[in-house]
Amino acid sequence: MATSTETERYIQFLLEHLAGRNEHHVFEQIVFQIALRRLSSNIVPATGPVSAGGDQGRDAESYYTSLPHELPGAAGFIGRATTEPLVLAASVQKPPLDGKIREDLKSICSRGEPVARVAFFAAHEIPVAMRHRLQEHARDAYQVALDVFDGQAVAQMLTQGDLIWIAQRFLDLPSAMIPDEPAQEQPDWYRATLTAVRERAGKRLTPGALSEVRDGLRHAVLDDEARVDLPEWLGYIGEFIEGEDEDLVLRARYERAWAVLRGKNTLDGVERDIRAVIDAALSTERVSLLDDANLLLLAWGGSWLRHLGTVSAEELRDLALRLRERTDTLIGTTDAAVYPVRKASLLDVAARLCLQPRWPEVTRPAAGALPTAREATRLRLAGEILPEISVESRPLDVTDAMDYLEQLVDLLPHARAFPVGGMSETFQLVAPALTADPRYEKIRDALDAAQADIAGDSSVAARCRDRATAFLRAGRPLDALHELHEVKINWWHGDTLRGALLTMRMIAKIYGDLNLQQAARQYALAAAAVAASSGAEHEDMLPAALAEAMNYTYAAGHWGDALALAGLAFMTHHLYAEAPDDYPSHAYIQQLDFHVSMVMLSAERFRPALSPALTQLTDTSYLSDLDELLTELRPSFNHTEKQFIQSTDEQLNGRPFSDVGAQRELNFAALGTTWRIRYDNTRTTVLTAERLTAALQIALTELAPHDPLFLPQDIHLRVIAGTPFASKERVTFKPNNRAVDCTVILSPYSAPAAPDTLERELSAAVVYLLAHLSARPPQAFMSLVKKAFARGLTHKLLSVRPYDEVAGLLTEAHYGTLRQTTMHPWTDTAFQPPTAPALTQPTTPGPGYDRARALDMIRDNYAELPQALSQTLPRLLADPAALAGLWELREEGWLDWHILMALVNIALNLRLQQLSPDSIPPDYPARFLQTPESDYTASLPLDAFTPANLRAQMDLTVLSIGQRRWKLSTAMKTPNPAAFKQLLNARYSYGTDDVPHRDLLNDTPHEKGSLLPPAT
Repeated sequence: MATSTETERYIQFLLEHLAGRNEHHVFEQIVFQIALRRLSSNIVPATGPVSAGGDQGRDAESYYTSLPHELPGAAGFIGRATTEPLVLAASVQKPPLDGKIREDLKSICSRGEPVARVAFFAAHEIPVAMRHRLQEHARDAYQVALDVFDGQAVAQMLTQGDLIWIAQRFLDLPSAMIPDEPAQEQPDWYRATLTAVRERAGKRLTPGALSEVRDGLRHAVLDDEARVDLPEWLGYIGEFIEGEDEDLVLRARYERAWAVLRGKNTLDGVERDIRAVIDAALSTERVSLLDDANLLLLAWGGSWLRHLGTVSAEELRDLALRLRERTDTLIGTTDAAVYPVRKASLLDVAARLCLQPRWPEVTRPAAGALPTAREATRLRLAGEILPEISVESRPLDVTDAMDYLEQLVDLLPHARAFPVGGMSETFQLVAPALTADPRYEKIRDALDAAQADIAGDSSVAARCRDRATAFLRAGRPLDALHELHEVKINWWHGDTLRGALLTMRMIAKIYGDLNLQQAARQYALAAAAVAASSGAEHEDMLPAALAEAMNYTYAAGHWGDALALAGLAFMTHHLYAEAPDDYPSHAYIQQLDFHVSMVMLSAERFRPALSPALTQLTDTSYLSDLDELLTELRPSFNHTEKQFIQSTDEQLNGRPFSDVGAQRELNFAALGTTWRIRYDNTRTTVLTAERLTAALQIALTELAPHDPLFLPQDIHLRVIAGTPFASKERVTFKPNNRAVDCTVILSPYSAPAAPDTLERELSAAVVYLLAHLSARPPQAFMSLVKKAFARGLTHKLLSVRPYDEVAGLLTEAHYGTLRQTTMHPWTDTAFQPPTAPALTQPTTPGPGYDRARALDMIRDNYAELPQALSQTLPRLLADPAALAGLWELREEGWLDWHILMALVNIALNLRLQQLSPDSIPPDYPARFLQTPESDYTASLPLDAFTPANLRAQMDLTVLSIGQRRWKLSTAMKTPNPAAFKQLLNARYSYGTDDVPHRDLLNDTPHEKGSLLPPAT
């Protein structure tokens, strides 16, 4: 084969010999084909050959359109295509050509339509100096731009991969002269197909020919270099549309519509193709045509979102409903026992039609806000998911779609040949919008199982990954976590182990984004441990995984540990990373350097006594490498200590150096609970406490979707590594009505117990502790726990290897250095860890809440309680001090029924004190409410009804309200009334639910003692 240089010289030789053979028209054809692909596609030949003088000097000229608009983003010369009027002129005349070009310029510019640019092509060489003089002459004499392409330039262009066919066709270039490596490489099949289509003597309108044209057209749409051929392929596909075979016509219309939309970002001229396909589908018996119509309709809707085409949202919706109607008709007439695959295919089409947005309800974004159809297609092919509108905000007919999908998955065992992949892909994309339907898990699992039967467990992992990506894009990290944990399990074997490790690092990142740094650290360190032990194939992942673990440790405020992990990451980077000295190509190194710099500079500026200890914790060569960066950053690190702590409190999950001293502290917040975990700073205890903290964080994310109904309060947790004394429980609580005060004793990993024994111990401790934080009845909470374990909580807590094993990278000496170092506290105020949006306490109505029932009970309070205070209430309202106290409570937000309940409960207790213990009947509270106060001889002391006493009474009453009205509960022997009240306010409308009634502090009760209006 010839080289490109040899081919160029040979083509130039052939060009120079055209004049001798009087082949002016051949050169014109060559120039025209070059111009179509290098200057603009909107040119047409002028009439009259050069030799006849009938073209007014113009061999071709442009009409109004241009490649930049036709092919947005195309590569190569198209990016320079002009939108100005363009004229081509060509000549095979031998030099000198100065006069010829001046004469053609005069002819071109003095007749016909005005022109802005002239491109002159010559078969022979033109000196550079002459070219410049001619360009200056064109500007001065005619105010036009002149481009001159001589024989050498033309030969050079014809050597390029997408143009060399022109030399083959018009110059009879031998195959041996085609270079081995054309300038713009295309796949062999593509070049062969394009050549075959070009060389056909006539039209071949057969199904096979359509397949060839279709493949070439699709390639030209998506390939940057092949896009110059798009106009040519559109011409070829257009030949089929002009044919008589109706099936080929519809298939060609389908392809042309997609190609113009993706390739040119327009629907100009092809909306009639879309309508033709859909119109045919409305009366078809063919499932494939209905499927084509569904896809085109969805693309049409996407075009409407992008302000392309003339279709309206209402027409889109109407067509979708009509297609659904047609599909329903065919479903009804298809016997699943005889035609299971056809039935399944129709159900598939029907479901996907239901998952098309109800376009009239969609808010269309501004023009240009969305990626083009071509960009979106390429991103999807690369594994990205780019929905045109937020998945969860799409107005979809979800219930109808799930009806069809449920029928489909029930039919799958009998329709083995049904290709489930298309529906699987759609299901992944819209999964966030479907999860609220109770059939979601059944359908998801059935589709996964069907895919696994075809392609194995790794394909299920890929589906889970796609769903996870969709959930992340929809802002639902908890659902994404569940899917990624399934990926981890299904990819956990040799061929896909690398994907499993990447998934573990993604799981870690999501935990980190949820401000659960210990869970994140566990998964990053587990990925590092497996990468280190799996041989050379995956060891390149080790430094990045260690660096990520360092980032999570830094965010937790354990800056001593972070410094040590940074040294390990730096060391493994130089051992295993590709091009380790090319730091800019490794983003994790830059992040590592920044965090370590913050550690060293903050100690240097605010706690200089720490600096000697810190230098013992990490690799000295790494710190030496950072000297230059520290010198550069030091002048800008000029915060005050107050500013520094304010900044870190906003950005981190723990105070800096909270791993320094005799005890460590970990902090995090989730679902209304704020955790403050303390433990001794010894290696065994640290690993034990971190194991428990990671497990708690993972368990909280698993329970969160099921609404565990935790009381909003602080949990002060002390962790001890060892064995409980005298068979004492491993989880114990101290009395505390303001927070949870708890101690957990866990066996250290070095104990002789088997790993599975430690896992059971850890799970039991986590469940027991969390059960004491929930306001759900014990049986209801344990039901949620069973669901979490059924969804894989056990393997999620483990993360491949025991925590102490994967996290035991640091020596006892490291912990000893930190334990023996003292540091003055940053501030007296407690650190408030941030809560991620996905883990905030829910504000939706709590389990069991029924507003109608709540209002009925409040109405009963106003009707019945005043009777029990018929004597005391008037006295309280007449007493200035007592009335002032009641007004004080009202100003604090107490409703009248709150005040009534507190007053009645104090009165009940006072009356009980007036009775002897032996005379109190079991049903005394009910009797008390039914007994008019006038039946009692002694009056109640008004000084018993102070605001302080009423508040104390209401602390007890609020627990009773939660238990009696909403079946709430607490396993704590000393519950937190303030937390209970906060929960009732947030989830059970305790502070807002009320009914019309007489004003307790201003009106008198009804004659029957009721505060309700007389008509009630």
